[in-house]
Amino acid sequence: MKLEDTAVIREWESRELAGADVIGADDRRQRLSVVAGTSGGKPGDEGTLLLSEAGTPLRTWPLHTVRLISDLPDGTLSLEAGAETHTWRCMEEGARRSLSRALSAGEPLAEAALAALLDDEAADEPDAEQWVRRLAERLARLDALNVAGMLAAATEGGGARLAERLEAGSTAGAQLGARLARYESAARAARGPAARSEAARADASSRALLAYLQRLYQWLDAPPLRDLDSISEISLATAEGRARALEAAEALRGALRGGAGLVAGAEGPERRLGAVRERLRRLARAREQLAAALARHLNNALIHLGNAAQEAAEAQEARRHHADLLPYAPFMRWLKDMDEKAYEGLVKVYVGTWARVHERSVRSACEGARASLAAAPPEKAEQLLDEVLNLVEDLCNAEQDFCTQFFHLDVDVKSESSDGERSEKSDGGDRGEGCRRGAETRRFMGELFPTLESELVALVGHMERNEPYGAMRALACAGRRVLGEGGREGGEEGRWWRALLAAVAVAAKRGADRAVAERLAALPDAVKQASRRPKCGVLGFVHELEEMAAACESIFARGGRRADLERWYLALGGAMLRAVQRADHPRTPRAVVQMENYHRLHAVISSLRAPALDSLRRECKARYADALRAYVTQYFGRPLDKLAQFFEGVAEAVASGVREDEVCYRAAFSKHELRRLLAMYPAPEVRKSLHRLYRTVEKHLSEEGGLLQVVWRAMQEEFIAQHVALQARIAACYPGAGLALPLSTQDILDAFSDIAREH
Repeated sequence: MKLEDTAVIREWESRELAGADVIGADDRRQRLSVVAGTSGGKPGDEGTLLLSEAGTPLRTWPLHTVRLISDLPDGTLSLEAGAETHTWRCMEEGARRSLSRALSAGEPLAEAALAALLDDEAADEPDAEQWVRRLAERLARLDALNVAGMLAAATEGGGARLAERLEAGSTAGAQLGARLARYESAARAARGPAARSEAARADASSRALLAYLQRLYQWLDAPPLRDLDSISEISLATAEGRARALEAAEALRGALRGGAGLVAGAEGPERRLGAVRERLRRLARAREQLAAALARHLNNALIHLGNAAQEAAEAQEARRHHADLLPYAPFMRWLKDMDEKAYEGLVKVYVGTWARVHERSVRSACEGARASLAAAPPEKAEQLLDEVLNLVEDLCNAEQDFCTQFFHLDVDVKSESSDGERSEKSDGGDRGEGCRRGAETRRFMGELFPTLESELVALVGHMERNEPYGAMRALACAGRRVLGEGGREGGEEGRWWRALLAAVAVAAKRGADRAVAERLAALPDAVKQASRRPKCGVLGFVHELEEMAAACESIFARGGRRADLERWYLALGGAMLRAVQRADHPRTPRAVVQMENYHRLHAVISSLRAPALDSLRRECKARYADALRAYVTQYFGRPLDKLAQFFEGVAEAVASGVREDEVCYRAAFSKHELRRLLAMYPAPEVRKSLHRLYRTVEKHLSEEGGLLQVVWRAMQEEFIAQHVALQARIAACYPGAGLALPLSTQDILDAFSDIAREH
């Protein structure tokens, strides 16, 4: 009987031993399989490589003519069949590996099938018995494959080859039996770990329960809490007692807030235990007793130290309680966290006691400064105020440092973690918390120094009333401190004292503005007072501005407040210009009043050398020049008046078209008429008229103005200008006539100089 005629062989030939889904070059999905034999192939072939698509065979190749070229990790599979090279892509790594093993050169088909069996992914199946059954079924199929191979080899007469195959099959069978035995042993032992895992879980649960109970014990029965009844009786007067009390207090805090590793809060599972609830009640009673004992001790200490501070004569003595109270700072933090009512009570006791002490110290310092101001020169006022501010600054900063540390004003203890470290917050939360704590510190310091601002403002007001420039001195002193140029800690941020000092500086600035406003309001009165004097002279407010400028430049010489100073100068200078413009005097010409006051005001403003005053200085100079010109024009006039009128007619004739050398032929402008007019102004008569003019100018001008020589020189220049103009007209219209003015230019200069020396 032929091998292919039997039903077993037909079933074996149709059974796929290895295969994989592949994608060809034209992206068609195909199946590449290794089967036991081919339909129509020669007997003895070990297998056939079959390419099919949708269950329809496309091509077949005898397996011995197929050679594997490459099997790449990216899924590319290249084969050489005969003289052709074929390439497919296979993304299933396990199927590709089995197919590659079946196509490897020199490996029998049975061995490849056995390797595919042992590498089957189903070996990871958790049901060992089912997997063993599957192995047995596949083993039966492999046995059938071996028998078929042996029969095929025997049919071709290859006895030696059959013996070799039998030897190889026996070895593979032995290996498969040994591996099967191991799998059966593993399946039998699979039931043991389940029992052992239950025992391990029970042991682990017992250990976890023991650890939990130990933590619970450490939470509720820490060593400092062993004797709850005696906690409130610990002496707080000694360092050792305070250390024991603080240790017990922190232990109470940790126990009542929930231990580490336990569920904190009222709904924690451990809090439903009766023993835990009873222990927590005892801890709560111990907390109340300890808080009462701490509050009582600290209250007595505050009262005692407050009484001692009230008897102290100096402010430095009143701050000695800081060192005595600082050891109790941890207890104040504990009270703020655990008993806020007791904490607030102690805060009220401290504020109520030391507010009176500090009020007395500040009032005494301010009264001493006011008494010294009455006897001290004005220049010492700033020094006296500086001493008071130094004392108050030291007092406020020391109290803020102490209160922040003792009362924990800058710490929100309720948001801290159990080890005292502040819990993490967002940036926005930090800014909001910082603002809240800043408000708490400002409120506390405001209650501790309720009258400090009013006392300092009253001292500034006294300086303002005691001296005309007292408010300026106070502003300079306080302003330097606000800007960080004075004081011991003027540049440190976050100080309550700086806000208070800013309020004092504002009060001083308002006082200085009032002083300037009062000067502005007094300008009309100064003009009225000047009208009662024989000569107007320089108005009083100009002298006051000069005095104020000198004083303020000295006061603010150390820097700061220049903007305020220039603002005052501008306000006063502009108002004075307007007041001078409106000023009038019954016996002094308006031009003289304006000329003298504009001149002095210009000198004062120029001496300040402030760029902000440049426009005001230029306006003063222009108004002074206008007033001088108006006065010279009004009172000097034309000393040779008839000659001037004569030549005005000559100028009109020339303007009408008459030639200058022909004017003399007209009767009204003849040489004879000119000689008659010249005879009316002999040199002695001109000198007399100049003497009378000088006396008039001297009568109008004041000595404090210092402008007599300036005005006299301006009149001299005016006279010379008129003289030169007339002389030029005579030379042009009356050439060769021998006519000339009674005085030459040099005679005029000599006459003015002689008159000035005589007077």
